[in-house]
Amino acid sequence: MKENALYIQSGGPTSVINASAYGVIKACMQNPDRIGRLYGVKHGVVGLINEKLIDIYAMGEEEIELFPHTPSMIFGSCRYRIKDDSDYEKIKDVLEKHNIRYIFYNGGNGTVRACKVMKKYLESVNYRCQMIVIPKTVDNDISCIDHAPGFPSAARHVIMSISELAHDLRTYDTDLITTVEVMGRNTGFLAAACILAGREGNGPDLIYIPEVVFEPEKFIGDIRRIYEKKGKCFVVVAEGVKTREGKYLFEMSDNWREDNPQLNMGGISTYLHRLLQEHFDCKIRCIDLGLMQRCAVHDASEVDIEEAIAVGKEAVNAALNGADGVMISIRRVSDFPYVMELEQVSIDEVVKEDATLPLSYLNEEKNYIRPEFLDYIEPLVGELPSYAKLKQDKE
Repeated sequence: MKENALYIQSGGPTSVINASAYGVIKACMQNPDRIGRLYGVKHGVVGLINEKLIDIYAMGEEEIELFPHTPSMIFGSCRYRIKDDSDYEKIKDVLEKHNIRYIFYNGGNGTVRACKVMKKYLESVNYRCQMIVIPKTVDNDISCIDHAPGFPSAARHVIMSISELAHDLRTYDTDLITTVEVMGRNTGFLAAACILAGREGNGPDLIYIPEVVFEPEKFIGDIRRIYEKKGKCFVVVAEGVKTREGKYLFEMSDNWREDNPQLNMGGISTYLHRLLQEHFDCKIRCIDLGLMQRCAVHDASEVDIEEAIAVGKEAVNAALNGADGVMISIRRVSDFPYVMELEQVSIDEVVKEDATLPLSYLNEEKNYIRPEFLDYIEPLVGELPSYAKLKQDKE
């Protein structure tokens, strides 16, 4: 009897995770002598526990060809944490029932840790199964990889949004402070990417990242210096910035529910708006770019789509060549022209630490990003739109 494969999406969506699914599907289809059926799991590990499997081949070729440009996560995810071995027993029973011997787990650093634990359990009960992690994240916080699929598209969306907001900021000749909240719970890669918008004069004046302690007094002082000079100030803040006491800014909003964080709405913009109102009399706008950062496929990076498909295909090829307990990684060979290579990294190495934005990219004031970061981000997001300028704006 032919051995079957399983594909699981985990964690939060990205613009290109379905492109990785496409890569897995195509590679499995190209190896019918080794892989019998490919099953997808509906809503992550919960679906696996409850045997919510989908025969992907039965979807039809026309539907499958739409995967690379389908937003968010077609198979869905969950926020469920496995409680004890009883869950793993159910998972093992499902795998055994469907003769699944290959698992392709598509997720972020939390997924890598979950895979390590699941693999250890399956080995303890002598269930033979090869497990390959396919990376994805918008935060870019996975270690042992140049960048994870999903990040380039999120960065492109953020850069274009910042450029468009910069134009809106200049519409009226009135005083204005605007802050933009971008994703990045523990890393500042997305916030840092905004300096690329500045190349055409559409970037923010200030950037704040989670790798640096957020000091409200310094924040106000930084803004005041720019505002008094220009009459406007444009600020990007990553959602994960923390105070010196270790509190996220979103925990300091008026309606924060300590007893049930799941009920909380919004991020840090409410807090920033209140803080700025206490110190400035001008118009203040605090904008949250929201979920579109992670699910918008209409402006996805072409490099990102291609790489997402490639890591999906490579996961299958690696498994068929005997790999087990590894993550498919991207290694950058050169910036210009951009060249990358795929390689395998042990999940034991990946789980040791999360990636963060190197502090060497920060300016001395720790409120902006050095130009050196452009070499890292520019090849990933692709060519950006060009906008008209008035003659006096060019001078």
